[in-house]
Amino acid sequence: MIKKSEITKQILTNSGWYPGRKIDIKRTVDFLESKGYKLFPCVVDMLSEFGGLNCSFTRPNGDRDSFYIVPEEAYGDYYEKEDFIEIELRINEQIIAIGEARDSNMIMFMSESGKVFGEMGYCLVKFGDDIFDALETLCLVLPGEEIK
Repeated sequence: MIKKSEITKQILTNSGWYPGRKIDIKRTVDFLESKGYKLFPCVVDMLSEFGGLNCSFTRPNGDRDSFYIVPEEAYGDYYEKEDFIEIELRINEQIIAIGEARDSNMIMFMSESGKVFGEMGYCLVKFGDDIFDALETLCLVLPGEEIK
């Protein structure tokens, strides 16, 4: 359940989310398992409610922004599980790529504990301690917490 701002709720609703949403994620689970992942319960829960969403919106300054929760698109033909080991070492947790954020400029990850991160180059940002905090950070275009 979204527990944050009306702006966040509106962006998600406009993108196809609704209270109680629960989609079939078998294809996504199969894809992630084919990449060598054993899915964390928090990722399964998050994908069931928010998987497949592609959120596009206007920032307060008038610029466009977007994020999506589609692991298959985040990995594309470019990435494998091994490509993200350095991030796991930095945060001391296993992660799974779940989408892209900041108008497709950052890969988005969820950790085993449910924290959500974004990474671009060597810049690593924590969007939130759970998916709900992360959605608020993304929808309100908050900076997140930089991870050194």
